[in-house]
Formats: sequence, structure tokens, C-alpha cells
Amino acid sequence: MAHTLTDEQRANFARDGWLVLRGALSEAEVASLQVWAAQVADWAFIDGPGLHHFEETDGGTRLARSEDLVPHHPGLRRFICDDAVIAWVGALLDEPAVLYKEKINFKQPGGAGFAPHQDATAYRFVDHHISVMVPVDPSTVDNGCLAFAHGHDRGILPNERGRIAPSVAETLDWRDVEVAPGDVVLFDSYAPHKSGTNRSSASRRALYLTYNALSAGDHRARYYADKEAEFASEGGSFDGERARISVNDDFLGKHAERPRRAPRKPLSDLLDRYKGERALQLYDEEVTELAHGLQCAALARREGASDAAIAAALLHDVGHLLIGDLFPIEQKLEKDWKHEEVGARYLSRWFGPEVTEPVRLHVAAKRYLVAVDPAYFAGLTPSSVRSLEVQGGPMSDAERAAFEALPGFEDAVAVRRWDDTGKVRDLQVPDFDHWEPLLRSLARA
Repeated sequence: MAHTLTDEQRANFARDGWLVLRGALSEAEVASLQVWAAQVADWAFIDGPGLHHFEETDGGTRLARSEDLVPHHPGLRRFICDDAVIAWVGALLDEPAVLYKEKINFKQPGGAGFAPHQDATAYRFVDHHISVMVPVDPSTVDNGCLAFAHGHDRGILPNERGRIAPSVAETLDWRDVEVAPGDVVLFDSYAPHKSGTNRSSASRRALYLTYNALSAGDHRARYYADKEAEFASEGGSFDGERARISVNDDFLGKHAERPRRAPRKPLSDLLDRYKGERALQLYDEEVTELAHGLQCAALARREGASDAAIAAALLHDVGHLLIGDLFPIEQKLEKDWKHEEVGARYLSRWFGPEVTEPVRLHVAAKRYLVAVDPAYFAGLTPSSVRSLEVQGGPMSDAERAAFEALPGFEDAVAVRRWDDTGKVRDLQVPDFDHWEPLLRSLARA
């Protein structure tokens, strides 16, 4: 990400109230955001953290918005609070910025749009904010992209419960703003904007990150406490019809109750993967995927690891089995398919973070060990050296510090070391059936 705005960009924002930065994010950053958005969506259905709001569409009840995310997701927290996004906002505010609120709007097929409004009417405690829209999917007219109009310099326009009065909205010159993943849109909290219904067959996910000037104070915790209190007292709808996902009545979606959690897939869905043909494909030059997992579990047991760490060692490469259903091994080697993220998300159907986090972090643990242990790199197999390159190489000092602060860090490093060792041809270890009782004891009901 470029970390500075030009004088021309700053002038355009001051004139229009909004600014598009084309190609501001790298492909790696976009790929991470797409994985993280999927993880957050999972939270909504497994009683996970954050606030989640639903709407009723012609296709059924759909997730409309998730918010209050940064305390629960280190990757999103870094992107939202530490990287270039907050620096861009600070440049427009002429002082450091602090996070006011954050959300993901999912706008799934049939998902409703927003009536003309200004965010300033919904954001209490501070009178001026700047928001950043970060598209996770392409945002087009067909799927309900943002549309802006001039008027941010007129203050709060006549409105009813946050919706700009129709007689005023009709006089504004609206411009659709289509953007792609990698682009970023910054807009003033007084900028009039709206969006349409998603009439496509795919979701139009986007992060919306809102900041205020540091001099105005840090009000994020207060904002969410106030919102939760208002929702508790006012209910989940406006007039029993429109979904209440904001303190403003600007969302056009129909009210929907939070759906009951779908029945969890039986554990056999996981177990069968390790008894199928995919598990017998080569993991590297010496062993199959199945043999590798079994050796890692045996090493973990021998070192007195916890049951959760043993399960993580056994299952840490399940993402390879899932990706293998789609791509041959030659294509898998062409790029980083984030098998650790895929696997952890899949395993979260049955297991808690004590199992899934070491799985999710075991690739990062390799990058960590290469950075902190000079002798570690020399022991890597040729396939691990190849994958290290596409996975990002050694961690920087800042990345190391952030990694060490993560829950599951120590088990992830342990899984990584077992991962590097469990590659011995024809080694005799317990078979997969041996570990099934342990997995069943850890699986959530």
C-alpha cells in the first residue's frame, strides 16, 4: 500500500467529499481480506464474537452486516488500525486518526440497498468522521455499488430518522462509483450517498471503516455500548418491517430474526477425508498426506502435548485435502492457496480455537522460525523451501512481535516443528483409527 496522498487527491476530497484510490491494495492484501470476511461470516452462525445483523430476501434469511470485529480478529485489527488505511484518513484530517467503528456489509444476492443518507446523522459523540469503503468483491451497479452526490459542505440535510428527505434527494446529482477489490473509497460523514439492491447472483462484500480525529477522543467502546443499548430497548426492526442494523432508518432490507444455527455436519465428513484417496497423495518427496499427519500426531504425543495440540498436529494440513479436490498438485505449487486458512475454517465446524488456531498459524510459524532461528532454514526440505517463498519469506521484526502476541502462538510453533520432522518414509506409527476417539472427545456437540 502507498502510505501518502498527493496534494491533488487531498484537494479532490475537499471538493467532492469522497475520493477513490485505484489499485491501492496488493493482491496479497485482497486475498487476506477475502479469507477474513469469510471467517467473520462464519462467526454469525456459530455464536461467535461480534454483532451480526440479518435481512429477509427473496432467497431467504441472509447475513447483512457484521461489526465490532477488531477485538476478535488480529489480521483485521492490523489492517484497520496499523496499516496505510488509517494513515490516509489522518492525512485528510490533518492529524492522527482513531477508529470509531468497523463493519462488513455482505449484500448477498437479493440483499437490499440503502436510502439516500449521511452518516453524520448516525454517528454520535463526534461531529465529523471519515469512512473508508474497502471492496472485498467487485462493486458494480448491478450488485448495488455506492452512489455519491455533492453536498457534504451543506451540513446535515433535511432528513427523517437519517434518510435524506425525498424532496432534497431528488435534486442531488448522483454518481455511481464502481470499484474492484484493491481499490479504496474514502468519504466524508456529511457526503450524501446511497446504494441499490444486489441484483446479481454473487455477494458484494465490503468493509466500511470509520475514523475520527484523535483530538476528538476515542469513542469506539462508547459507540458500541450505546448501539447495543438502543437495540435492546428498541428491538431489531423499524416499524416491524425494515431491519434495524443502524441507529439510522436508512437500510431498506426487510426485518429477519437471527436464523437458528444449521445442524453441524457429522464428524464423519472430516474422518472420511483421511480415509479417502486424497489422503494417499504425496505430501512431499517422501510421504503421503496421511502418513505426514499421522507422524506429526505421534511426535506430539511423544512430547507430552495436549489433546488439542495432538489434534492440530494430526489435522494441520487438512486444507491440502480440500484444495486437492479442486486442483492437481502441480497447480497447488504455483501459488499460495492459504491451505492453513482453508483448513482452520473447515475444522471450526467441530473444534474450538485450541485446535483451529495452531492450524491457522502453522504456516506463519514457519516464517517466524526462519526469522528467529538461523539454523532452522537449513533443515527445511526442498518442498518447504519452495512454499516459504510463496508464503512471504521470513517475518519482519514487527510481524514477529505481533505473532508472539497471538493466542495459540506456542502450539503453532510446536505444530510447525512436528510438521518439519514428520516426513520419514515407511515410519511405523499408529493409524488414523487410533486417533478417532481423541477427535470425538474434542469435537463440540
